[in-house]
Amino acid sequence: MKAPLSNQILAFRGQAWRRLLPLLALFVTFGTSFTARAQTTSITGSNIIVDAGNGNFTYGGKTGTPPFEGANLGTFNVSNFNTILLLNGGTLLTTEANGDVIDGATQYYRVTKRGTPRQSGPLGSFRLPLVNTSGADKTFFTNTQMANLLTGFSGIGTLEPGNYTVDVYFTADAVSASDRTFTLNDPSGGQFTSYQASFTVTGIRPAEPPTSTTWTGGQDDNWFDPANWSNGVPNAGKDATIPNFGAGSTVEYPNIYSDAIKPPSTRTTTIQNTNGTTSTVVTPVPGYDNTASGPRGASGPAQTRTLTMSGTSQAQRSITRLIVGRLNVFGNFNNQQDSFIQRENTILSFKGTDQSISGSASGLVNVEIDGGGIKTLVSNFAILPGGTLRFINGILETNISAVNVSFVELFPSTTVGTTGIPSGRIAGETETSFLRGYAKIAEVAQVGVPQDFGNIGITLTFQGNAPGVVAITRNTAENFASINNGANGRPSARRIFGVRPSDQQTNTGGLNATLSFRYLDNELTNLMPNNQTLDENKLALFVSTSSGDTFGQLGRDALAGNVLTKNNVRAFATFTLSEFTSPLPVTLTAFYAKRVGNNAEITWETVAELNSRGYEVQVSNDGRNYRALTFVASTNPNSNQLLRYRYIDTEAGKTGVRYYRLRQIDLDGTDHYYAPKVVTFDGGAKLDKAEVRAFPNPFGEVLTLTANTSVAGPAQLSVTDMTGRVVGQQTVQLTAGINDVPVPNVANLRSGIYLVRLVMPSGEAKVLRVSKQ
Repeated sequence: MKAPLSNQILAFRGQAWRRLLPLLALFVTFGTSFTARAQTTSITGSNIIVDAGNGNFTYGGKTGTPPFEGANLGTFNVSNFNTILLLNGGTLLTTEANGDVIDGATQYYRVTKRGTPRQSGPLGSFRLPLVNTSGADKTFFTNTQMANLLTGFSGIGTLEPGNYTVDVYFTADAVSASDRTFTLNDPSGGQFTSYQASFTVTGIRPAEPPTSTTWTGGQDDNWFDPANWSNGVPNAGKDATIPNFGAGSTVEYPNIYSDAIKPPSTRTTTIQNTNGTTSTVVTPVPGYDNTASGPRGASGPAQTRTLTMSGTSQAQRSITRLIVGRLNVFGNFNNQQDSFIQRENTILSFKGTDQSISGSASGLVNVEIDGGGIKTLVSNFAILPGGTLRFINGILETNISAVNVSFVELFPSTTVGTTGIPSGRIAGETETSFLRGYAKIAEVAQVGVPQDFGNIGITLTFQGNAPGVVAITRNTAENFASINNGANGRPSARRIFGVRPSDQQTNTGGLNATLSFRYLDNELTNLMPNNQTLDENKLALFVSTSSGDTFGQLGRDALAGNVLTKNNVRAFATFTLSEFTSPLPVTLTAFYAKRVGNNAEITWETVAELNSRGYEVQVSNDGRNYRALTFVASTNPNSNQLLRYRYIDTEAGKTGVRYYRLRQIDLDGTDHYYAPKVVTFDGGAKLDKAEVRAFPNPFGEVLTLTANTSVAGPAQLSVTDMTGRVVGQQTVQLTAGINDVPVPNVANLRSGIYLVRLVMPSGEAKVLRVSKQ
């Protein structure tokens, strides 16, 4: 009897199962083998590297603290272009077993707004380079990826305000000994299992106009790559802003390689291995090509309208580097924190019309003034050794009322190794393109060698004694209203040099030099006061040892091609040009009168005397009728050295205003008079401590302050107009008691109201309102 069909089927099934058991056992064996192998070859550790604006910070993934899982990365106001949240990479640690090989690692990330499906955002990823192998252990690492979680990291644009999560996970690609591929995940559980942190976005990223762009550094440091800018690469009609991303930020600042190739480089980082040791990781950094053969073709020069480099201090500032080629600026140059760095053989060209330049304290190399107009220098501006300030078209103007902060400095020559590098230089000045304002240089002068001090406009050839370091200043913004040497009321040229040798060789016969003074024709016209003009054929060299209060005529030995030359110059102080007069027997270069308590101190200096018998000091109460106080004999009737004289007027009962003048008398009785100085004793006994008065007020050509102080020392004197512009300033020395302080250069001021401020040695400030007639 046959078994029922159903029983036959069951019997067959039972026999079949019995026949399949060996195969099933083999399958189970292989399956168990692959499972064991995958568990043995594994990910042993991971971390995640984030820059939230303060540099790279490492969060723990599989290992390490603090954990990325559950972390609050912060709140980010995207209305500021310098706000960043970068996923810069991470570390994946693996171990191999049973002949398996891990040959790659990838880090994935996704940003999702709270309240939306977790997997709805675009998925970003980047490879982790293998940086260390130690036996079966491998380390994959990067910290420079710069995946921007806030602005378009995956084409989604700037995030809108709200709360967000960022999911991060890792994969490792492996190949078994039998050439079978498999993937490891961290955290385990597949690609939809991740480490999750949160952050908040506030503000709205402003839409930039087509005339503005901001550096983001989203790609690398290439100025010419549009991916690094919020609104494309800047040009002659587009402003560029370089934000300050903060100390420690991993955002790269722009480097300019115009029409050049930046070669590949490396970056060195120290990381921790699985066994607790550290390794030095050298990561390759790719270069880029801005030449005609590059992906964007020849870059040409870098260009921008206004360039603004943000920052709040020297330590908290942005950076822009001109490495190769040139940068043309057509608008303002805002470099308040010395953010601009210029390499050798590059050119920074100011090509706009009227421009504002904040300067560079650490120095620039080659600078061009071009495009016409007036370039206003806000702060100091240095030209490094080997560099040139070249004038092509336009005027560079400094603030002559603030010479401590607004000036051009030419750095002196130097030597690198055995190579001599010349001083920074001025080149190309013409009647229409020149520096108007204050410039300076200080460098060692050699004996017997003509030295032009960076082509600043004066050349000195010293004979005999060496002067050491010679400091030169140049002022081409002002002129002296009067040479005031007793026979010459003509103004000076609008070019004034200060010459200060560090070694006057006082005990070894002094200094002697041939001096060549170069000038422009426009510096002889429109002179204060009343727009006067000097006759070029009558020009002579004048010197003052009293900062321009009184000049002595030195004359000239040659005049050709806008260069006046004088031999055997022995006094070095303030030089300028004016029209010559008949030679005087005495070259008076300083004449002072000031109140000292109840007395008046009269001092004067000469640099040359010829057949001089001496000086009669005269006084007047009305400025017209004078009488003699005393006679001071010449120290040497025939001298070509600096001589100083002093007399104290101790007459009792001095009141009101007293005028002092000098009558110089020759050996043959011929006399010459030198312009009077004013000292006031009006109400002096009633002055309270730290009180200041001005006389006369209103004033004309002369203004004097009477100051009473109980503390001796330097005082700071400044004059401002009613717009707040500083029109004069200097440091004066006060003695304890009552002092008369002449206010300098008031003859050059226009009629109007001014504020005179005197900061006493005690620190107390006094402000007086005065009126110029």
